[in-house]
Amino acid sequence: MTSAYILIVAVLVMGGVLATLGDRIGTRVGKARLSLFKLRPRNTATVVTIITGSLISASTLGILFGLSESLRDGVFQLDDILKKLREARREVDLVNKQKTQGEKELATAKSQQAQVEQRLAQTNRSFQQAQTQLKKVSNQASILRKEIQSLLGERQKLIQEKNQLSQEKAQALNEKAKIIEEKNIALEEKDKALEEKAQALQAKDRVIADISQREKLLTKEVDSLLGERQRLIQEQNQLIENKDRIISEIKERETILKEAIDQKENLLEEIEVKLTQKEIEINQRDRERQELEKQLAFIQQQVDILEQYYQDYQDLRQGNVALLRGQVLAFRVVRVVEPKVASVALDQLLRDANRTAIDIIQPSNSDPKEPLVQITENQANQFINEIKDGQDYVVRLLSAGNYVLGEKQIQVFADAVLNQVVFQSDDILSSTNIDPATMSDAQIQQRLDQLLTVSQFRARRAGILGKIQIGDGNAAPLVRFIEQVRKSNQPLDVTTVAGEETYTAGPLKIKLVAIKNGQVLFSN
Repeated sequence: MTSAYILIVAVLVMGGVLATLGDRIGTRVGKARLSLFKLRPRNTATVVTIITGSLISASTLGILFGLSESLRDGVFQLDDILKKLREARREVDLVNKQKTQGEKELATAKSQQAQVEQRLAQTNRSFQQAQTQLKKVSNQASILRKEIQSLLGERQKLIQEKNQLSQEKAQALNEKAKIIEEKNIALEEKDKALEEKAQALQAKDRVIADISQREKLLTKEVDSLLGERQRLIQEQNQLIENKDRIISEIKERETILKEAIDQKENLLEEIEVKLTQKEIEINQRDRERQELEKQLAFIQQQVDILEQYYQDYQDLRQGNVALLRGQVLAFRVVRVVEPKVASVALDQLLRDANRTAIDIIQPSNSDPKEPLVQITENQANQFINEIKDGQDYVVRLLSAGNYVLGEKQIQVFADAVLNQVVFQSDDILSSTNIDPATMSDAQIQQRLDQLLTVSQFRARRAGILGKIQIGDGNAAPLVRFIEQVRKSNQPLDVTTVAGEETYTAGPLKIKLVAIKNGQVLFSN
């Protein structure tokens, strides 16, 4: 009780605090003319107030339903429990979907990692090819440098030779003009050769420059490839980190999912237990209701029978009633194999009923000209349709009213009941206790009469329509049984049982059995 008061006070305090806070926030938002979601300031204040009210309701409901299990059970009961069950199943499906989505993301990350690894492998191959090409260019550059060095050496030699020739030319100017001219010619030719070699050297210098430029470009490409490789390695590391993060998230989700599934399974078990209890209660109530309905129907039937008996009694007092309402005029067990024979069975039953009615109503008329018993056409058709399915039926024709002596017409109605097993051999009908030591002969006889009456009543109620008799109908065994009960001088349990397997048509042979401490002492 104290916890309930504390809960109510906490809800009221929180509601007041949130209301005040929402009002202050709405007032400040309105004064500051703030705007949310491109709304007007007034609408923004309204939205803030709505959100605050929603928070009040949510917090109130959260506190009530979160802290008071009895309140939850009192509010929701069975319907809410079923709704929670459906929500739990939907949450499990959602978690399964999230798990599937995480697995898909993991598969996508793995595929991206594979693609990055392929790109990295391709980059490595490109880098190796560039290194190979760089080695080739470096080898070519080394060869060209060697050639340049050899050409420079030849040029130096030619320069030295030129200088030497110039000295020789200077020394021989005065002596041999002709030789100088020849030398000049030779020098000119050599100059031409030197110029050609110089041009060749310039061409080689240009090739060397081109090679240097290509070397720089290749170096830049190698640097860019190294940068690309480094970037791909970083991306791979990032993907590996993402993969690890996704795996850890999946593990966490699996843990959460497992806990949620365990909780839901516990909740489902509790719900199933409650549902089972409810079903047991409902079934118990249904059985009680059916039993009450049966008792009510039986009581109503008994009331109708008593009313009929009273009416018959009044009729008996007022006149000479020879035939009572509901009295059986004809009784047979029939099986109609062919539907066309059903009408023949009804005609035979009507003839039997007519003879019985004549014997009761007109005993002096031995040869009536017209049939005394009549049945309506609708009842006859209904009766024929009921018995033409090829099964055994107990059929009866009963009087529809009370008739006095001399009646000219008697209206009857037909009744058909399946001839099926009602009692097995030794099925108990009723029982009573008798103590011959303390009871007189009249009391013993009265107790046995009551036992037989109750047994006959229960047999009729169970569906026996035919004859009910004690044993084979001979009174001698019954008399001997009564004498044995009187002479026993000890308390006995006397039970009535079915003497043999009995169908609806009867006859039911009642067997009396005397029992002491669960052992049969004697029977009729």
